[in-house]
Amino acid sequence: REATLLALLLALTLVRGIVYMSVVPPWQVPDEPYHFYSAWLPLLPPAPHTDAAWRNLQTEIAATMLQFHHWDYMVFEQSPQDTEDKRARLEAAAATRRPAAPRAFSYYLLAMALRIVQGQDILLQLYWARLWSVLTNLGIILLAAVAGRLLFRGDPFGSWLLPLLIVLHPRHTFILAGVNDGNIAELFASAAIVTLIALVCSRLRWRWLPIAVVFAALAVAAKPTAAFLTPIFLVVIASVAWQQLPTPWRWGVMIAGLLCFAGLFVAVPRLSNEMRAFESYVNREGWPAFLSALATYPLRRGALWAFHSFWAHLGWESLPLRDELVWILLLLTGLAGLGWLGLIWRFVTKKAWNAEDRPIWHAFWMFVLMVIMLGVFAALKGVTQKEDLFIGRYFLITMIPIAGLLVIGWRELLPPAWRQEG
Repeated sequence: REATLLALLLALTLVRGIVYMSVVPPWQVPDEPYHFYSAWLPLLPPAPHTDAAWRNLQTEIAATMLQFHHWDYMVFEQSPQDTEDKRARLEAAAATRRPAAPRAFSYYLLAMALRIVQGQDILLQLYWARLWSVLTNLGIILLAAVAGRLLFRGDPFGSWLLPLLIVLHPRHTFILAGVNDGNIAELFASAAIVTLIALVCSRLRWRWLPIAVVFAALAVAAKPTAAFLTPIFLVVIASVAWQQLPTPWRWGVMIAGLLCFAGLFVAVPRLSNEMRAFESYVNREGWPAFLSALATYPLRRGALWAFHSFWAHLGWESLPLRDELVWILLLLTGLAGLGWLGLIWRFVTKKAWNAEDRPIWHAFWMFVLMVIMLGVFAALKGVTQKEDLFIGRYFLITMIPIAGLLVIGWRELLPPAWRQEG
């Protein structure tokens, strides 16, 4: 039965992804042209033909964007009005500066897939690249199913609802049906999170922790926002060292963890740039101004807008869901919040508390810390570099923690017999 349910879940993921990648017009996934040509950089011919091939690539992309009225869907850009405007767009595309190399290793992986269709029409290449993103989503859903099974053993309601929430999340399906750099980052981050869940649930020995660290490092190398994992790993390493190691080894392991944390910022250039921007801002504005800006940044557009952008935007801001559906989602999230209070109350009073609740309790706080840390990193980048990351699609990398938090809350409101019935 479980194998059949898993196969149906993956089939639903694949079908939804293929439908989205087929229906969404070319280049309409956020920053899709940038991600596509970044993956093309390793495929450009060597000098002296590099620049000519680059200009041809940019012109082909711009021509198809005009063909499918790309700018008509954009909120913040004006559509070309006449032939002169269209010619200007093509000339501007041909003059786009060529980056020296892709900014993350994930583009090299996509370049390997694009090499198969390198000589084909540009739209065929685009849909081929989109298909690889959809296949990546299958791996994420498989990891989510593993996470559900680890956390909620003997509880079909929780174990299957967790991955199903991610499968049916419209924004997640939309983003992972397009060319982007977040799919590989989310895949590796999900692998790291699932490994941590397995450790918390005592399904793996703690010697597996270095493997989780490797997954987290790969996620950070693919996308800097995955750095939200690093404080969690420091907490986990310190906790394990304090509880399970003799006194002489405790401080050594903690120091090694801090050195690995510092080494990550040195080894990943994009993280080094973040640290330099942070240092420059603090030196210029001072600590009081920085802390004030960091505290108020998430409230700049309001909590309701942030919630809306995570759950109810299919794409850019021009494609929101109906307001009635947003209020239903808010109600469901509020119910999950009541469940969290119930879980905390049961832990404090020890009423109806058993050994199976302990891993869920630890995972609950681990998920909370992950979401908070991602919010802090997003606000930090917004304050120091004026990049607006405090929007829904940048939180998709924490889909397993967010879905896990919702399921933990909802299951607290159900009688145990109902959970076991699924």
